[in-house]
Amino acid sequence: MSILNDTLKSLDKRNQSEDFGLPPTVQLAQRPLWPKIFIGIAIIALLGWFLLSAVLSNRDDGTTVSSTEADKSAAQAPDSTLTKTERMTGLTQTGKLGGSDEQAEGQTGITGLEASDEFEGMRSSPLSENDMALQNSPTDVAALVTNSVDETREDDEAQYRVGASDSRKDTPIETIPVKATPAESAPDEAGAAETMLTETTSAEIISRPPVVEVAPKTPQQQSAVHLEAGLKAYNFGMYGEAQKSFTLALSTYPENDEARKQLAALYFGQNNSLQALQVLSEGVMLSPQSLTWRELMAKILMQESRFEEVLNLMPDSLDAKALAEGRADYLIIKGTSAQTINKPAQAVSAFSAMTSLQPNNAKWWLALGVNYDALADERLAISSYSRALAIGGLSSASAQYASSRLTELQEQP
Repeated sequence: MSILNDTLKSLDKRNQSEDFGLPPTVQLAQRPLWPKIFIGIAIIALLGWFLLSAVLSNRDDGTTVSSTEADKSAAQAPDSTLTKTERMTGLTQTGKLGGSDEQAEGQTGITGLEASDEFEGMRSSPLSENDMALQNSPTDVAALVTNSVDETREDDEAQYRVGASDSRKDTPIETIPVKATPAESAPDEAGAAETMLTETTSAEIISRPPVVEVAPKTPQQQSAVHLEAGLKAYNFGMYGEAQKSFTLALSTYPENDEARKQLAALYFGQNNSLQALQVLSEGVMLSPQSLTWRELMAKILMQESRFEEVLNLMPDSLDAKALAEGRADYLIIKGTSAQTINKPAQAVSAFSAMTSLQPNNAKWWLALGVNYDALADERLAISSYSRALAIGGLSSASAQYASSRLTELQEQP
């Protein structure tokens, strides 16, 4: 502070000495020095306070460290558990053994003063009876200190877990008992019964084989499926797939007439008459009295001018059946083929049935008259020509031929 005052006074004198006798341009008011002094004192006080706080904090840290080290050493040494009173008593006894009573009293007093100075602020309350009993027990203090409570608890829990796992290794889950309170026993029993019922039902459902009542398809139904697939393939121009489907349909159910027709028509459309006739002949062998396959075979054979085979395929015994079924194409094919190869008897059988089927059609009467004329049956020939001309509707050539043959037959004696 004195240095600061001397510095301020020297500055004031220097300002006064530098006055050259000129009146100051501006008169400055003289400020008192006590605010500056107060500020300086405050700064110094703050610095001192900071220093003192730092020193005290270092001392506290040292004390804490020393107390921690003292606790550790006390934990390691068995004799460190002695209290302050016991240590002071030991010192007194040592003093008595080493010298006279006065010296012992003097040493005891000195030791008490030193102890009071050394352990000031660190005195503890006397131990309770339980603490004394624990202290007198032969347990190792170092072992108690090193084994912390948390580690012991963790070890116990680990041992419990190991024991529990070992005890449950050979025990099924269902045999582990579960304790229930009396209040919860009744609901638990009801829930257990319901659970057992559910499990039984589930087990029955799982163990019972699934019942899927799917009626197997008959060969006829399977054949119908293949037929449908073949028709779809044929409509899309997939003739190879259509052929396979129709063949499967026939192999599954040979009586599938529609599949046989479609397959024969497919072969015939591909100019494969041999395969078409083979498919149709199989139908004839399966159903000899059926005229469908005979008629289809006759159409193919007639286009190939195989008239003898047509007549072999169409015996006279089936003409009445054809008439009963109204199969005009069957009769026409047979009559035309017989007339072409000059077999009037078979032609008369076919055209006679046609006149019964279509009596108002003149051309069948004309065909019947021609074949009767070939058989030299003048009476039936005249009757047939007359009926054809009477019905009319013939072409001019056919009408002229019928009129001329009728005149000739009538003029014969």
